[in-house]
Amino acid sequence: MITVYEFNKDLGEFEEVEVKENTPLFELLDSDKILLFVDVRNKKVWMWEGKNTATRMKFISAQEAPKIREKHDITFTISTVDDGDETAAFKIIVGLI
Repeated sequence: MITVYEFNKDLGEFEEVEVKENTPLFELLDSDKILLFVDVRNKKVWMWEGKNTATRMKFISAQEAPKIREKHDITFTISTVDDGDETAAFKIIVGLI
């Protein structure tokens, strides 16, 4: 199960995204957004940063990501993924591979 959060730059925090059934996760990727994908099965949090996001947004979201991890499980690892430089593991999670 994957839970998705989007960083709200106005509030300075992540908000859960309601993903409709059968919607491929890669369709949520938008170069103007920062998204968290919480992968419960693999105990991992992926923080995907769109290429058009500001450095300040990236900094604040990096500080907020552990709060989301703690909602799920403190032992989860957090990995940052840059737009255009996604790893194969991330591509599998979002359905690009």
